[in-house]
Amino acid sequence: MFNLEDFFNLSSDLFCIIGQDGFYQQVNPAWEQVLGWKAENLIGHSWLGLVHPEDITISHLPTEPQQQLHWESRYLHKDGSYRWLCWSISTCQEGFVYAVGKDISQQLRRIEALQTERESLYNLLNQLPAFLYLQPKDYGVGFFNQRFREVFGDPTGKRCYEAIAGLKQPCSECPTFRVFDSNAPQLWEWVDSKTDRVYQIYDYPFKDMNGESMVVEMGLDITAVKKAEAALRQREQELTLKNQQPLIHHSYP
Repeated sequence: MFNLEDFFNLSSDLFCIIGQDGFYQQVNPAWEQVLGWKAENLIGHSWLGLVHPEDITISHLPTEPQQQLHWESRYLHKDGSYRWLCWSISTCQEGFVYAVGKDISQQLRRIEALQTERESLYNLLNQLPAFLYLQPKDYGVGFFNQRFREVFGDPTGKRCYEAIAGLKQPCSECPTFRVFDSNAPQLWEWVDSKTDRVYQIYDYPFKDMNGESMVVEMGLDITAVKKAEAALRQREQELTLKNQQPLIHHSYP
């Protein structure tokens, strides 16, 4: 048979009942496990007493019957540190407040670590000598690095064909969009007609966190290499022509 008291006492989440005066009436053992406070430390004390000073304005209890609220706030641990708790608050007809708190400190630390890693990755991508951007199917421009901005300007609000090629409509044949159909990387060269710069283009299939198909495109300026190759071919042709000319024999008296 279901025992409500066991549910209250065995839960790993923080359960508490608060009176109309805002003071704790009852707390479960999870408070000691999560925050270090025993029941005798809390019963008869104010709900706001352990809330972080910066979070007090968002932590006021509801006053209307059958009202429900949700928020996240920092709560004081007995060791002097603070824990982030996610609260679900509701009231009953008798005026008591029922609150359930879940410790989300670890999840937030993971999120912060991911954000730090993402910022480090973005900083790295911004230092690349090649332009890089994310291409979605709708012809928009997703993430782009600093080199992309230097080459093409800020693409915000523009379609890829507008930002990159200065066109008014999509290209009839685009190697980048070929990746969506083949799901295979593409390697090709592109000449920017506006500047005559030559780029080695690398396209890779990619899915974002929502599972949407995208293309990661990276373009490396190889204009200098192409000019050097052309000069070398020209020199080779000149040497070949020179070697093909007949030798002129001189006779001496």
